Amino acid sequence: MLTKYLQSISDLYDHIDALLITNKEGIVEYSIIYCPETNSFENEGFTGKHIFDIYPSITKETSSHHRVMRSGKPIIGERQELTDLNGKSSFFINSTFPIEFNHEVIGTIEASILASKDGKPLYRTSYSKKQAADSFYTLDDFITVNPRMLELKEKIRRISPGDSPIMICGETGTGKELVAQAIHSHSLRAGEVFISQNCSAIPTTLLESTLFGTVKGSFTGAEDRKGLFELAHNGTLFLDELNSMDIGVQAKLLKAIEEKKIRRIGGEREIAINVRILSAMNEDPFQAIRDGVIRSDLYYRVGVIQLNLLPLRERKEDILLLADWFLQKYNTQMNKTLKGFNDMTKNIFSDYHWPGNIRELRNAIEYAFNVSAGEMVTLKDIPEHLLFTNNQQTRDFNQDLTHAKSLFKQVDEYEKDIILNTLSHSRNISDAAKKLGITRQALQYKIDKYRL
Repeated sequence: MLTKYLQSISDLYDHIDALLITNKEGIVEYSIIYCPETNSFENEGFTGKHIFDIYPSITKETSSHHRVMRSGKPIIGERQELTDLNGKSSFFINSTFPIEFNHEVIGTIEASILASKDGKPLYRTSYSKKQAADSFYTLDDFITVNPRMLELKEKIRRISPGDSPIMICGETGTGKELVAQAIHSHSLRAGEVFISQNCSAIPTTLLESTLFGTVKGSFTGAEDRKGLFELAHNGTLFLDELNSMDIGVQAKLLKAIEEKKIRRIGGEREIAINVRILSAMNEDPFQAIRDGVIRSDLYYRVGVIQLNLLPLRERKEDILLLADWFLQKYNTQMNKTLKGFNDMTKNIFSDYHWPGNIRELRNAIEYAFNVSAGEMVTLKDIPEHLLFTNNQQTRDFNQDLTHAKSLFKQVDEYEKDIILNTLSHSRNISDAAKKLGITRQALQYKIDKYRL
């Protein structure tokens, strides 16, 4: 319901510093304000309070909320000085819109820009595009010691300043979004907008209008609205999972990229665009072409430069490096002091095949932070599927027989599996030894033998 109001706000401003949603009784339902000290939006603590309690200096005659409630019409760009309940006075440029439901005004939504006494925005230069750019990933966030990935990292550094389209290929969770943001951060467009769109997240019927925009009346409920190409003008547009895009939309996308102009749905005027296109696929592009899910001409246009990200299982030396990086991240984020991973957990991490790649590793460590009660992450602190679906540990017995392994080798492997399984469900080594019916010393010997 609020989408069209937020769209109207984004058409008016390149940024906002505060947002206030108030119901028809004058009670604030939602409130945030930009804090320059932390470079983030914070809740003012006004939610649930009446507008007159928050700003004692306003009246029904001066309140933009009450005036919009009475008229049903928006108030755009009004300058106001407001003093809140804490005695803090601020100058704002406010735009207030009525919220309608079933032809009734049920509240208002107000977007504000903090201003100086002379009406000039305070944070326009430092906050909007430049400050947003500072929040994007850079190559410093590209954590690796793998030789092939280091070579790729240097390649990204070389190609980023250019304007050629780039396609990023890799399995799910390999960091395609990170690479796209890093390219933007190191490009000549770094101070401009970066827009990311997952093509599989939008129904085919809506994707075309999302990309190219609409003209009011072009179909039922259509409004004058910019598409992603217009919103990304002079910046970067990242189209993730391009292979999920409908073939018909692909043809129009190719035309827009080739001609550097678009036409809104239902519109007659062509609009020039200046956008760098980055795209990503989670499958081999040539296989996708053979399967008919992506046009070959579109691939050759958006894949002028192709980057191939390795799955985590092919960069084993990075697993524990990334695990330590996430450990430090969540220590800071969750205000904890976990020191690291015990040897058995490191072994599981190193042997596991990580089908979800870096995203799965990150989620596993976040899980550990939520359940761990000690100083070290142990087997009982990690998701169970890491133990029981490990490609090195979960095997089909008949399959092993076809590999002509010796009886002793197979017995050792299954003994290792049983010990790992038992350890993961035990409080400590003594508890595990009791369950296995052997002494603690014997179990410790086998743990050392199998390097668990």
